Amino acid sequence: MDILKLGTVVSLKKGSQKIMIVSRFPLYNENGKKGYFDYSACFYPTGLVGPAVYFFNHEDIDEIYFEGYEDSSELDFQKKVQEEMKNNVHIKLQVEK
Repeated sequence: MDILKLGTVVSLKKGSQKIMIVSRFPLYNENGKKGYFDYSACFYPTGLVGPAVYFFNHEDIDEIYFEGYEDSSELDFQKKVQEEMKNNVHIKLQVEK
């Protein structure tokens, strides 16, 4: 799986609003079960308004409208994450269907 960059704007299969990625592999506590999603995002174009952050996985994406900024720091981050995910101790959570 390619890791999408911060600032990437997508729509989800189960949604009608464009959202912008603000975090990758965020941890989430789901009723005492700690795990992670691939991404968290806020509404686009309004941005972060209050505590509204949406968690989802790569397979939930319907369309990618814009890909965020990439430089050498981003490429280094992606390599590091790919290595760390091999030893990940958290479960991958799923969006409710």
